[in-house]
Amino acid sequence: MRYPHLRIGQRLALGYGFVILLLIAMTLVGVARLGALSRTTDEALLEKYPNTLMVNEVIGELGAIARAMRNTLIMTEPEQVKAQLDDIVSAKRKMAGLLDQLNRRVQDPRGREILQQIDIIRSAYIVNQEEFISLLAEGRRGEAKNLLLVDLNPYQSDYFRVLGQLLQNESAMMEQASSAIRDSYHRARTVMLGLTAFAALLSVSITCYITRTLLRQLGGEPDYATAIARQIAAGRLELEITIAPRDRGSLLFAMKVMRDRLEERSHALQDANAELEQSIVSLQQTQEDLVRSEKLAALGALVAGVAHELNTPIGNGVLAASSLLDHARSFEEASAQGLRKSALDAHLAEVKHAGEILLRNLTRADDLVASFKQVAVDRESSQGRRFVLDEVIAEIMLTLWPTLKKSGVAITHDIAPGIVMHSYPGPLGQVVTNLVNNAVIHGFDGVEGGAIAVNARALDADWIELEVRDNGQGIAPDRLGRIYDPFYTTKLGKGGSGLGLNIVYNTVHGVLGGRIAAHSEPGKGTCFTVTLPVSTFRAGVLPRP
Repeated sequence: MRYPHLRIGQRLALGYGFVILLLIAMTLVGVARLGALSRTTDEALLEKYPNTLMVNEVIGELGAIARAMRNTLIMTEPEQVKAQLDDIVSAKRKMAGLLDQLNRRVQDPRGREILQQIDIIRSAYIVNQEEFISLLAEGRRGEAKNLLLVDLNPYQSDYFRVLGQLLQNESAMMEQASSAIRDSYHRARTVMLGLTAFAALLSVSITCYITRTLLRQLGGEPDYATAIARQIAAGRLELEITIAPRDRGSLLFAMKVMRDRLEERSHALQDANAELEQSIVSLQQTQEDLVRSEKLAALGALVAGVAHELNTPIGNGVLAASSLLDHARSFEEASAQGLRKSALDAHLAEVKHAGEILLRNLTRADDLVASFKQVAVDRESSQGRRFVLDEVIAEIMLTLWPTLKKSGVAITHDIAPGIVMHSYPGPLGQVVTNLVNNAVIHGFDGVEGGAIAVNARALDADWIELEVRDNGQGIAPDRLGRIYDPFYTTKLGKGGSGLGLNIVYNTVHGVLGGRIAAHSEPGKGTCFTVTLPVSTFRAGVLPRP
């Protein structure tokens, strides 16, 4: 196939046009063959197969009639006999309908001949059958039995025999239809496979021919273009591309234009990267400043909590010491005038009472200082240690009380007793504090009677579940997926930095080796569920130095 006067596009159209025409012809032949196969199948399924089913039904109904006639001679109850006679009438009606359909559907000579025999036997059988029913109705059971044995049974045998011949004939017709379907399928498959093989061979031949023609027409240019493309792909955009003076449409010209544009965009990308790096540095500095601000805010809350909690026992202690001093002065004045035993006893009772008050309040202050010291040490050092969870949560609640009292939000905690953890109490306290503060800042705008509940329970021997739940306004669905993003806040400049929940997420996943999930619906509050390992070190989180 040589057409030197044709251009490449014309050669492609001509070559692949042959393939397309062949595919169309193959499709038409396949459709025709499949149509023949479909017609043969329809003939078998719509004509032959239903005939076989109807013959089987006629045989079944005839058997039902024979059984019913025998049963009428055996049964003595009128209701039972009547039921059997009703079955005979129903079966006879069904047989009549089925035989009428067979007379319309069966057209082959042998089938017609058998149906004529069936009609003859059926007529005689029906006459005797009606006489049998009449005898039963008149109570002449002996004559009915004699009629069944002498006349009806031979007709039934002939009836079954001829129906069996009709069934064999229809089965033979079904076998012929099946053979025709197989032959039609094999012919269609042979033709379509042959056309497919020819089309594949022709496609390969045309492709090889066009490939050789293109390569011959392009000459050595493809090798040079390939080398240039490899150089550009390697990032060497400074290379020179040699093209003809008037070349404005070749592959090499397009590659040269592409190289120039890539070079321009590469320079622009370098400038953009430099600006992006500067922006990242600024953002990192801003983030560090905000984190430092968060820590200072937490420290302020801790100091306020310490001052508030220590104020009561220290004030009571000062009051007791002042009272004790006043009683000492009064006792000194009284002793100068003469001391009575009753006055001495009263003074000793007052001293004892004041001492007890002073000791009790100083002990309370000492306990609070120890608790706050432990919280401060934990948060500052983040050292891992073994601790009881409900004790740590109780200490955290003390530090949160001033903030919550000022905001008017009630807080409760229900921690299952006996949970001993080997983890980082400081980061855990930071997590609880941030979650509670987040609820106070964001959760109760326009909500009366705000409440926060901190609960914890053991899931099994290795994991615990900590919940921080509020009854606030909830979080909108479009915001729920962004709450852990750094700098994302709805209260920027109003107490929110956008880092609280980001710190919580990083601490839970990175330090405590757990996971956190938030569940919220607008108007129904928010619940943060934190799942933590009982032993952070066993869970695979390395202890900090």
